[in-house]
Amino acid sequence: MLKITQWNRRKLMQVAGAVCLASAGAAAMAQADYPARTIKVVVPYSAGGNTDAITRSVMRDLATRLGQPVVVENKPGANSILGTDLVAKAAPDGYTLLVTIGAYANNQSLYKSLPYAPTDLVPVSLLTRTSLVLVSSDPQVRTVEDLIRKGNQPGATVTFASSGVGSAAHLLGERFVRGTGMKSAQHVPYKGSSDAMNDLLSGRISFMFDAVSAMGPHIRQGKLNALAVTGANRSPQLKDVPSIVESGYPKLVANAWAGLLAPAGTPKAVIQKLSTELAAVLRNPELQRKLEAINTETVGSTPEELAAFIEHEVAVNREVIRELQITLD
Repeated sequence: MLKITQWNRRKLMQVAGAVCLASAGAAAMAQADYPARTIKVVVPYSAGGNTDAITRSVMRDLATRLGQPVVVENKPGANSILGTDLVAKAAPDGYTLLVTIGAYANNQSLYKSLPYAPTDLVPVSLLTRTSLVLVSSDPQVRTVEDLIRKGNQPGATVTFASSGVGSAAHLLGERFVRGTGMKSAQHVPYKGSSDAMNDLLSGRISFMFDAVSAMGPHIRQGKLNALAVTGANRSPQLKDVPSIVESGYPKLVANAWAGLLAPAGTPKAVIQKLSTELAAVLRNPELQRKLEAINTETVGSTPEELAAFIEHEVAVNREVIRELQITLD
């Protein structure tokens, strides 16, 4: 009986080994052929915006490298939750991907309940970073220290605008107020950046953070004073404007960003191929020049680096969100 048992065990191990090898071989072949058809990249925002423009530029070059079409689909709604959920529930085969921005990290704290879990998506690559600019229309406010000094004057009323409660500009403004020790500052939410811009230009709003591409024309026309850019370094479009680091506040470095995610369970070899190909795309000088025109820096990262970056983004704003008791559901 013992000999039969040993024989059975050996045969079972041989069969199991053969099955594993066959499965691994089939998976390797499938991944080596990837992509074999059109890839869909979901942008959870409307067409024509900055995220959409960046995505289309990057994915056009990626399609050329992969030899397959990469189609961008806009699925706006619910502060990017609609499109994110669609990809989170998609087949994990590398043919449905998601481009996301800072809202993806912030939504984890802004909403008590989401239709997907953070573990339903896995990182592929950090695509781009875009520094913002801190501006004021007050002729007497030309530096960060001028703004802080004004906010600390007895009886001062300093206001800052954003495109809504819980938006990236709102959270950055709150971080700025706390990080600089400004004693008096009130947030004024708007339905959109254009309404906020009108009040900023008229002087009804003291300061605001927004993209260099949006603020640049007003800065060049002398209607707004650029106090600092929020990246670690100066902007190529605003070479005379100090960075927030140069202004003395390195903990306030902040960028708008775009990253690529895939459904959890997507084969690691597919993730790695996408990450590697994107790194090559993002090193293309022509693409870099094109995105630099809108003050956007190409990055390209490993999946692990993007995971660490998102974790940091979640932690940075979670504290502010909880302190202000902001919920959007």
